[in-house]
Amino acid sequence: MKHIIPFNQFTPLNEAFTVDNKVNQGQKLMVKADLSFGKIAVPVYFFVGPNSPSSYDIFGKSNRDAVAKYQGVPYADAVAHLEKVNGDESADAMVAATVNVASTDHIYSWMNGTRIAQQCKEANADALLAQNLADACFQLANHVICKSFKSTKDLDWLSDEGLTKEWEDYTNTDKKGMVTLMDLQVLTAMLVEKLTPVFAKYMAKYLAGSATTTAL
Repeated sequence: MKHIIPFNQFTPLNEAFTVDNKVNQGQKLMVKADLSFGKIAVPVYFFVGPNSPSSYDIFGKSNRDAVAKYQGVPYADAVAHLEKVNGDESADAMVAATVNVASTDHIYSWMNGTRIAQQCKEANADALLAQNLADACFQLANHVICKSFKSTKDLDWLSDEGLTKEWEDYTNTDKKGMVTLMDLQVLTAMLVEKLTPVFAKYMAKYLAGSATTTAL
């Protein structure tokens, strides 16, 4: 595909791929489902990190440029912002959260644990954590469906304005050639179920020491 970094340029990531260190925590999840247009099996990656620059290193520093290509903000700008806020993005994060691609085969979600934890201290923690996760899962599901649906029609899934999609109301069974809204609902719910314990685990160190408790 034009202008897309090939999968084989990335360090191979197998089913057991995990990242759990002082920079980012992350996990690979294979999304398998039987949707209206057929069966799918698409990997997605889910990360939580401490600050904006760390969002560029989720697949390793050697792949930083691949992430930056679709991030929309140069890595240097993220570093400069972190320096501006004296290394603390709890109140002001350049990248608070993102769902994006790093290649045609790398769909991912990254969240700024520092910023989210601060928001949890200022408001209802359960609601904020649930909202952040639900939003990420909705966008991940959208990416997965667009990739899977367009590939069945030999289309570049990142073409024609990227991931824009008008979803058909699933009650409209007469309209053909569209993905049903039910597909999006099913995948979003599936991702929320699978990633809720993962998100809670990753956020624990950011929420530690806070008077705020959560049941997520």
